[in-house]
Amino acid sequence: MHYSRIIALLGAVLGVVGLFMPGLNTDGEAVMPALNAANPAVPDGVPTIWGGLDTWAQVVVVIILVAIAVFALRPPLKDPEDNIGAGITTLAGVAFLIYAVIKLLETNDDATALKGAFAQAAEAGAIPAAFDVSSGYGFYVIIIGAGLVAIGGVLSLIAANKKTNTAAA
Repeated sequence: MHYSRIIALLGAVLGVVGLFMPGLNTDGEAVMPALNAANPAVPDGVPTIWGGLDTWAQVVVVIILVAIAVFALRPPLKDPEDNIGAGITTLAGVAFLIYAVIKLLETNDDATALKGAFAQAAEAGAIPAAFDVSSGYGFYVIIIGAGLVAIGGVLSLIAANKKTNTAAA
């Protein structure tokens, strides 16, 4: 299998792993159901990144991941992807990367809001202390994976064009 295809597939696998990691990191997850009962604005738990996506986004992510796999596994495997496949792989990686960064920024806002809710609950005496909240590490795994997909696509474009130029000479 050509190295560019391996890089793109590895990136897709990392993206899938990242999708099923928690969207937020907090030690206060155990008290969230009780806080949700008192204040519905507080979530009742920390969803995975996948669970936090809108339905349309889940469909698009699945389509992107399937497209990456199809183009990376299309024969002949020993050669780089053709220009169309490499271009689609590159665009899919860049789109996935941009979306992951946007969701990370949105999650930073969610983390700030949840941290404020924990502080309010601690001040009211509902919980012993305010818990810290941050974005989940899965976003960084997805960003790295999407970057690898884009790099794999670019490397395939370079290798395919190099092969075409060598054959034409």
